[in-house]
Amino acid sequence: MAAVQNRAQQAQSALGEARAHLANGQAPAALTALKRAATAAPDSAEPYLLMADAHLMNNNMGAAIMSLKQAEALIPGTDPTIQKQLSELYLSNGNTQEALTILTTLRDSRLLTEADTLGLARFQAREGQIEAAFATLESVLRDSPDDPEAKAMEAEVLLMKGDELLAANLMDKLLQQNPAHTSARLLRARYFLVNGVPQMAEADLQAVEGKDAQRADVIMLRARALLAQGRATDAEATLKPLVDAEPQNAEALAWMAETVLAQGRRADSLTLVDRALQFRPRLARALYVRGRAQEEANDKKGAEESYRFALSAEPRFAPAHSRLWRLYLQTERKVDAYSALERLLALSEASQEEKVALAKLSAQLQTQVARATKLIDEALKREPDNAEYQEVKKALLALAPKPEKKKPTGPIIIRGGRR
Repeated sequence: MAAVQNRAQQAQSALGEARAHLANGQAPAALTALKRAATAAPDSAEPYLLMADAHLMNNNMGAAIMSLKQAEALIPGTDPTIQKQLSELYLSNGNTQEALTILTTLRDSRLLTEADTLGLARFQAREGQIEAAFATLESVLRDSPDDPEAKAMEAEVLLMKGDELLAANLMDKLLQQNPAHTSARLLRARYFLVNGVPQMAEADLQAVEGKDAQRADVIMLRARALLAQGRATDAEATLKPLVDAEPQNAEALAWMAETVLAQGRRADSLTLVDRALQFRPRLARALYVRGRAQEEANDKKGAEESYRFALSAEPRFAPAHSRLWRLYLQTERKVDAYSALERLLALSEASQEEKVALAKLSAQLQTQVARATKLIDEALKREPDNAEYQEVKKALLALAPKPEKKKPTGPIIIRGGRR
């Protein structure tokens, strides 16, 4: 009995020491203490859960995943909290299929909260699994047909599917019913940003009030809207309180790096990028900002590599596709540029400029003429006097198949002459 109590005290002492080291950012010292705790309490999952945190702090994603699996092996049954942590680690590591497998298994076992289930629907839609996303949504809407959060997610999936009119109508309806619906506000703000009206996006974001206004995702989206208006200084001021309050928020650091770069402070921007990558080594936005900085330094090859690395971590990361097609065109790689623009269109992330660029390339490559004609017609509705748009339309019309002359039908009358 005395030996058991002694080991328990040793374990608790080592765990306390490890927590103190983690609080001070001292991952190696924390790991040393946690190994002692695991030895003293071999049946406890707690040391391994903390080991995962320490390995993450040390940027060792593989070891963090292994520690979580060791913790799970010591807990009877399936622990949804650990499983969700594992899915997040897999996602951060670029292993999207493993993350999806874990989350769908939890959904089927009814071990996901409603918020997590809606998050899974978004995840599936972003991975191009639109029908699977609707099936996940149905599991929520079946029990709560009028659930506002589920309806907002339905609008988001519709947008990713390309049904903009249905999505826009649903967003407007949700906000008419409840102007304080934050999810619908954020979704409509993103829709406005993609369609080139950042002022309207900012107006929607300004309508978010109370605690929601201080949420990290709201603040970062507000910074994006300000950047789109060329107000980089305001965007930096908006992000600063968040970065100060959450110094390990890699996404916020990456957005701050982008606002700083927009002001011409390239060295400061790269320092922020390095900090963001320290916490999330495969963060697409941080890699993208590094690429932008390399472009500004005229390192086109390095920029292309950074954008490709960002897409290897997050294949549906639209900003990287948006920069790549421009780089491709500069070196006359029209087919590659066309593919990048097609990807943006499929993601429902193509701006008006990009839709026109895709239509123009379609005319040059003589492919997908019908789709290109539809795209340029939409652009001409907005700007009927735009000379560039008219030239693209003219080029596409020249490629359209000519109607065949109708052959005469009916009896043929042969008239004879007089002798």
